Amino acid sequence: MRYSLSYPIKLLVYCASAESRYLLSAYAKHPHLSIQFADSETDALTKLSDESIDLFAILDSPEHALMPDTDAYRVFLDLPYPTILLWHQIALLQGLPLLEAGFSDFFSLEGANQEGFIRCLRMLLQMQHKNQEIQFLRDADPLTRCFNRIAFQRDLNEKLGDIQRRGGVLALVSVDVDHFRHFNQRLGSTLGDQVIRLTCHRIMMNVLDHPVYRLNADEFAIIVVQPNSESMKTELHKLITGMTRSLNTPFHVNGEDHILSTSIGVAVAPHFTRNPDELLNQVNQARQKAKGQHGCTYSVYAPTLRPNPILDNLQESDLWSALKFDQLALHYQPRICLKTGDIVGVEALMRWNHPEHGLIMPDDFIPLSERTGLIVPMGFWALQQVGRDIHTLNAEGLSLGKVGVNLSFRQFQNDYLAKTIQRILTRDQIDTAQIEFELTESSLFSNDEHVKHSIDALSQTGIAFSLDDFGTGYSSFSLLKKLPVNTLKIDRSFITDLPGNSDACEIVKAVIHLAHNLNMAVIAEGVETQEQRDFLIENGCDQAQGFYYSPPVSLPRIISLLDSPVSALL
Repeated sequence: MRYSLSYPIKLLVYCASAESRYLLSAYAKHPHLSIQFADSETDALTKLSDESIDLFAILDSPEHALMPDTDAYRVFLDLPYPTILLWHQIALLQGLPLLEAGFSDFFSLEGANQEGFIRCLRMLLQMQHKNQEIQFLRDADPLTRCFNRIAFQRDLNEKLGDIQRRGGVLALVSVDVDHFRHFNQRLGSTLGDQVIRLTCHRIMMNVLDHPVYRLNADEFAIIVVQPNSESMKTELHKLITGMTRSLNTPFHVNGEDHILSTSIGVAVAPHFTRNPDELLNQVNQARQKAKGQHGCTYSVYAPTLRPNPILDNLQESDLWSALKFDQLALHYQPRICLKTGDIVGVEALMRWNHPEHGLIMPDDFIPLSERTGLIVPMGFWALQQVGRDIHTLNAEGLSLGKVGVNLSFRQFQNDYLAKTIQRILTRDQIDTAQIEFELTESSLFSNDEHVKHSIDALSQTGIAFSLDDFGTGYSSFSLLKKLPVNTLKIDRSFITDLPGNSDACEIVKAVIHLAHNLNMAVIAEGVETQEQRDFLIENGCDQAQGFYYSPPVSLPRIISLLDSPVSALL
């Protein structure tokens, strides 16, 4: 009985030796298998760009494929195709390392028949299709079938990283249905869902070449990438013109026409930021400005939109609500060992997911929290959340290394700071060896004796301390003599000018030398370019953090980075 398929499999085989191709001659005649050959890497990559290719195979010996001194096949293993290694005879002990190296499977051609070979290919193809279906379900919004918020956060980080490394411009477009909550309450969620599906359809019809994401009940986002500002301006004009015309048309649901205006905000990177959180903040500001106008309107973010009057009017009660209703979140920025390139720690940074204003950055709410004293319970909340996240990672066999938690001057004015922190550590069973409190000069000199007493008490628990923004204040050196500081963090203002500014270079070298003489580690903040990284490595800096490696990201993203090779950060 002949093994048959419902569709032909198109297999591309990379083989530099014409003689080795003879091994496949017995399989090339199968009516349900179409084999193409590529005799060079360039030829293979060119043919793989053809979407009609189903599977990719390399015809070579397993010994050569695993040679430690060559990465010849790494470019193929990173492509979204199942990749098989074919050879005369591959023993099981030879094949297992191939799977660990990234090959999808291996197949011995000697003694095999067409049926076995085709079945192997078909199983790989079916596995790929299943994995694609699983990934789609994981990334898809169940109501609209566009991408969901999880996919949005991942893609935005990746695309911002791409334009930083390769150049280009990224625009984030946010579309919000005005007064949708009232519509939902008046006519019910069934009609509300229908309107949301129609809204998504109208958006997608106007942005065919760009991904659309549903971020919450009535908010959508589009990520647009273009090679330069001029092409971005042309593309945005076309998209927004089409969307405003389409979205301004009444929605016909339940036999009636309903007019729902929409507000569109636009923010462009890297014009004013490379940080995904700040870009979200900017697009929210632009969308809020559009909401102040009548009908289906749009606004493009510009620095003149700041300060945001909505954020300026935030009250103490809003912050209490943030604590009470779990609106605060922690993002983590990786700290990288400059010798190994590994993640050896993170800095915990607070974000506020406001139900109306979207993501609010610390610069917009921390000053209010410090003025009102709410920074104290917010700081305790942050420590508890860090503890929960550490337990989550430990349960998966992962570790963040040192987790930096900021302590502000206002927190040190609380007489019970040390006792409360000690109680949280004990109650939540937080490993103090993984906690590092980041201090600033303003906090340390608010009340010298009380601060020293608090730090000494916390130091007894095993917690480490770092001095943040080192070099920006006149008192930094005196602090090093009397406090148990383990690490110095060089302020980003010095790193920004590296390596072109000779004064900044000398200051950074001096700080590194001083810290090492005092048996302290040094962390450089705000590293954004390879030139800055290379300078720091050359001068013996221990660690670095900044957008060159990763912006602050959510815990799931940190988990994926810890599970990924070091190259995922670059």
